Amino acid sequence: MPLDELLGKTAEQIAFEGIASAIIQGRDREGASSSAARTIAAVKTMATATSTGRKERISTGIWNVNESPLTAEEILAFSLQKIEAMTIEALKIQSEMAEEEAPFDVSPLAGNASTDSGKDQNHPLASTISLEDWIKNYSVASPGNPATITIAVVVQLRDPIRRYEAVGGPVVALVHATQADIEEDNYDEEKKFKVTSLHMGGMKARSGRKRNTWDSERQRLTAMHWLVEYGHGKTGKKGRHVLSKRQDLLWSISSRIMADMWLKPMRNPDVKFTE
Repeated sequence: MPLDELLGKTAEQIAFEGIASAIIQGRDREGASSSAARTIAAVKTMATATSTGRKERISTGIWNVNESPLTAEEILAFSLQKIEAMTIEALKIQSEMAEEEAPFDVSPLAGNASTDSGKDQNHPLASTISLEDWIKNYSVASPGNPATITIAVVVQLRDPIRRYEAVGGPVVALVHATQADIEEDNYDEEKKFKVTSLHMGGMKARSGRKRNTWDSERQRLTAMHWLVEYGHGKTGKKGRHVLSKRQDLLWSISSRIMADMWLKPMRNPDVKFTE
């Protein structure tokens, strides 16, 4: 959906417009009804996931999770509340108000390996496919090594009080999951997974260079104002990290699940890029 069609709309409006579009466009295609049904089911699952256990987590600060295995379509819904919480931490990094600095800096891996089609095998998105295609081609369980899956989404916070104005810049969230144990009698059924970790990251552009959609002064200011207004940050706090010239920076934070509980997000080393 084009960006100009999203402005000023709620998540519910976007979701149900997407459902209507899926039904209309798929009327003449085989399997359209099942595709629309899966879309509707996914929206309902996400709506439930955003509220399940929220009050308990707010009151206790403990992030217990459901240990039941998930289908590939359920992984994102399962992770929504944690994505929401980690996006607040991402805003603090974007606005240079983070309490925790990166422990150290690293350089990206050097070199690349190309496939027959000319694609760089080391590129993070070299092997990505849509979730719909993955379900169609790889979702059936079979004997062999357990599968892993990573769900990648772009997250943009919006303020409903200000007509869903964007707050901060977009970030990328990666949800890692491993295949749950399968009994021999259950082969040829849909694969089930358990989420193991969630990672979130974004870019900071080099000083003196024109900012892009991932890192702009406006995004930094909207993030800072929103954090202060809603009590997530203090005015006057300035980040200690200063970008040197001719360097872009990739920051990230991670959280893992241990003993059926989300752990506190941790800041990862920054990755610095040079020309």
